[in-house]
Amino acid sequence: MKKRVIGYFGFVALLFFLCLPPVSAETGYVSDMLLLTLRAGPGNEFSVLKTLTSNTPVEILEKGEHFFKVNTKDGQEGWVQKQYITFDLPSTLVIARMKKRIEELETANKKLVESQSPLMESMETKKKHYEERIAMLDTSLKQAIKEKNGLASTLDKTRKKHEQFLKQSEDTVRIIEENRAMKEENTRLSKELARFEEENNDFLKTAMMKWFLAGAGVLIAGWLIGRSVGGGRKSYSL
Repeated sequence: MKKRVIGYFGFVALLFFLCLPPVSAETGYVSDMLLLTLRAGPGNEFSVLKTLTSNTPVEILEKGEHFFKVNTKDGQEGWVQKQYITFDLPSTLVIARMKKRIEELETANKKLVESQSPLMESMETKKKHYEERIAMLDTSLKQAIKEKNGLASTLDKTRKKHEQFLKQSEDTVRIIEENRAMKEENTRLSKELARFEEENNDFLKTAMMKWFLAGAGVLIAGWLIGRSVGGGRKSYSL
């Protein structure tokens, strides 16, 4: 396993070194607003090989005190005056490179948009699906809230009816208790009345007997008195 890891990193390092750009000579550019002469030697006395326009890139092969030995883009070597060579990238080239980079980015962006189009469409479809799902869930939630409110209202009505029923039940129990008490009182009064009637009947019977006896005594007394009076009269007549 360790050997495989070392081999892998060795392969990566090899690729890294192979991908490194080759070392090249320093590049300079002809200064702006110039037509620079390329001469056969390092001095104005040497013959002119050709003229170089502004912003022309040249490869620096050798640096002298006043002249640079250069190699042009088309492969021609010669000498140019040092003071007219700059190592800063010319603004025109910077702009050109920027434009080229912008074009590359626009092309890459276009390709990216084209490659992402199916994904965007898929995302749009999913977005629409999720929006519909959210709308459905929102509707379901509203319906659930409505049903909850309805159940709460029904529960409140049921609770009030239950309280009313309990109150009525309490009243019914109270009425039943009162009715039972009235029945007991009625039974007691009925017994009292029966006893009173019985006592009254006994009293009437006793009173009638007393009146009867009193009347009989009066009659007997009258009869005895009448006989006594009648017997005296007879003796007086004799």
